[in-house]
Amino acid sequence: MLIQTYKITYKALSGLFLLLLVFSCKQSAPELSEEIALDTQSKESAGPYLSRDNHGNPVICWTAKSGSDSLNRLQYAVYDSVAGRFLTPVVIPSSAGCAASAESMGKVAFKNDGSVLAVYSKKFINEKNPYAGAIYYSLSGDKGKTWSSSSFLHSDTSHAYGRGFFDIVRLRGGEIAAIWLDGRYGKAEKGSALFLSRTSAGRGFGTDSCLNRSTCECCRTNLLCDENGLMHIAYRSITYPEKLLGKQVRDIVYISSNDNGKTFSAEQPLSKDNWQIEGCPHSGPTLATGRTGVNAVWFTAAEGKPGIYYTHASNEGFSNRSLLSSEGRHPQMIALGEGKQALVFEEPTEGQEKAEQHKHQHGGNHSQMTHAQMPGLKSRISLKILSDGQEEKTIAVTDGSHNDHHAVVSVLNNKLIVAWIREINNKPAVYYRAVNLK
Repeated sequence: MLIQTYKITYKALSGLFLLLLVFSCKQSAPELSEEIALDTQSKESAGPYLSRDNHGNPVICWTAKSGSDSLNRLQYAVYDSVAGRFLTPVVIPSSAGCAASAESMGKVAFKNDGSVLAVYSKKFINEKNPYAGAIYYSLSGDKGKTWSSSSFLHSDTSHAYGRGFFDIVRLRGGEIAAIWLDGRYGKAEKGSALFLSRTSAGRGFGTDSCLNRSTCECCRTNLLCDENGLMHIAYRSITYPEKLLGKQVRDIVYISSNDNGKTFSAEQPLSKDNWQIEGCPHSGPTLATGRTGVNAVWFTAAEGKPGIYYTHASNEGFSNRSLLSSEGRHPQMIALGEGKQALVFEEPTEGQEKAEQHKHQHGGNHSQMTHAQMPGLKSRISLKILSDGQEEKTIAVTDGSHNDHHAVVSVLNNKLIVAWIREINNKPAVYYRAVNLK
């Protein structure tokens, strides 16, 4: 009798233990939705970018290669919060033949009146300069049903130079601003120049203006407009500090405008990294505003300490940088409110040596290998929730068993939407999943 009682008690305790273990795992593990392939119809998909429509819904756009003619086209889809997925995509016809780039991806923005603006780049064929190309835009006033033909974003339309690495944002008042890197000054200046243009009511972009004549050629730029209408811009500038005896330095700098881009503040470095590099790191900055002002994250390998770093603006300039990840690359950050930010980036899990070589041993400004050209490389997408720059928690969005890279992030209520590029059989595909914050 005693033996039988022991058996029943043991089974009961075992069952209770399992229930507690399952409950504990559910409570402690972040709630991740399933991974979803964004585009199952195209031959390839790349360059994810997340924005919002005029109603505040998350919008994803990407470049898709058709299986019928092998041409890239820009398309976008709006997120349905009830269905928990992106809806049927809208294709921009005039973007046929556009470039597919993880750092200089095509983008869409919505004016306050609901009209949609798509921006994309295309190479010039058979030019002496193999990097020569232009940035174009197309407008739709009927929710993507019809589109205008392509127009040049920039006033200089010479076929001799390269242009790209643009960013766009909706301004106070509902119009769109764009910045980009432009090679129109040629060898007169080192690197590229940074330009700005704005749309007007019922029209496309107007006259452009130069903000900086010497910037890193192939690093993503970042343009942000906060709730007060202040414009924030960050980019990698080229300087020759006297204390370094004129050696070339490529550090991230910041400027702002309180009049929709008519005038700008003086250029400030996010950090005096003094990164001496004779080439392009192919990694730009990311900004988010909050109660401490401007928050910034960027990649540098200065002083032999590569990684992604954080700083925020103060009355005296920017605070001393702090390291967020020594292995992190290509950061993207958004504000969550209440002084919090969400930051996504990739970290290599296999092929680390190849990854380091890929990032730091550039033979020239355009010699960066693509992730698909690096056999054995695997990387995971990591998400950090920051509170005024202090790490609250880290979530592994992907498990590191694939080559995942160039993540982007958006927020909807208590949920984050994270999208990234995954290399499958040496071809890119865009995936996404939701992360519950509560």
